[in-house]
Amino acid sequence: MKKIFVLLLSLLMVFSFTACGNGGGGEQKADEGDTVVVYTSSAQEVLDVLEPAFEKATGLDVEFISMASAEGYARLVAEKDDPQADVYSCGGLAEILTDTSLFQEYVSPHNSELPAEYQNNYGYCATNSGSTHVIFYNTDLCPIEITSYADLLDPRLKGHIAIADPLKSNSAYYHIETMLVDMGKDPANCSIDDQGWDYVTKFLEQLDGKFVNSSSVTYKGVESGEYWVGCSWDTGVMSYLKDLKEAGKGDNVKVVLPAEGVITKLGGPGLIANCKHPNNGKAYLDYVTSKEWAEIAVTIPGQVVLQDVPGNTYYDVLGFTADTKTWDCSSYWTSQNKAAIVDKLQTIIEQIGVKALPKE
Repeated sequence: MKKIFVLLLSLLMVFSFTACGNGGGGEQKADEGDTVVVYTSSAQEVLDVLEPAFEKATGLDVEFISMASAEGYARLVAEKDDPQADVYSCGGLAEILTDTSLFQEYVSPHNSELPAEYQNNYGYCATNSGSTHVIFYNTDLCPIEITSYADLLDPRLKGHIAIADPLKSNSAYYHIETMLVDMGKDPANCSIDDQGWDYVTKFLEQLDGKFVNSSSVTYKGVESGEYWVGCSWDTGVMSYLKDLKEAGKGDNVKVVLPAEGVITKLGGPGLIANCKHPNNGKAYLDYVTSKEWAEIAVTIPGQVVLQDVPGNTYYDVLGFTADTKTWDCSSYWTSQNKAAIVDKLQTIIEQIGVKALPKE
């Protein structure tokens, strides 16, 4: 696993949104108009950079429709007979592998440029990104130093922890999944057992009945002092840290990897089955797997790119070291286990009575 993880880290989050062949220069022929529609849960900061770069490189217009991960997948299923988008980028490889009938098989011409462990071995996803989930806390307010998931059960933290609804947010769900593995009896084999579920139940009780209404609140609320601790994802946190630094702020917050262990999930967009602009969709997948996009994406915090592209700060900011514990719970593993996890999680959430705060 160490070897695989190192290779993943060298690429992690690699140019996290797919692109178009020949360094991005438009190998695909557009024979269905000049538009590609993308369902996405990516941060607006990424889309603001990706849109003009993609359009300049390909001559195609891209329409991003932003939504939460769960909403995007539900919409994809509902529109199965008449898809309204060409590319799905609202989740990771696990979501795509859950029902491959929703997608077309396609492999980017840039696939062979990736390390072997990062190449598209599934056929249904341009596996060009990864995601690791982190803890973010306010060092001025939090009464303890946070280093682990175990620390989050400290009674003093009850009602002061921010996390989104894991039934709706991928970043929150993957924290729950990591907790189950980390706090279970056999994390090295990605086991899920009563010991892990006992921890998750106690963690949810620590929330004092409320989920935050979006993943971004987990870090914004922590920095502002509304919450002491947040469970969030690497890209969002790194972007926010950059904004804080530019504003001369951020000395009161710290990001940590849970000491019990981390899980990195592969991700990337997929080409939707029976979409209206399949060639344009392929051009999008080609572009965001190209080095041309990687060299642009490196300017966005968390969009860690190929090892030979300068400017990668991912590992230093998040604190990855050779001693970081990692578990090989693959995206395929998630696709096989997520439904059962969600069913049990939903029951526990209802029993405890945790609800999302209304959006402002």
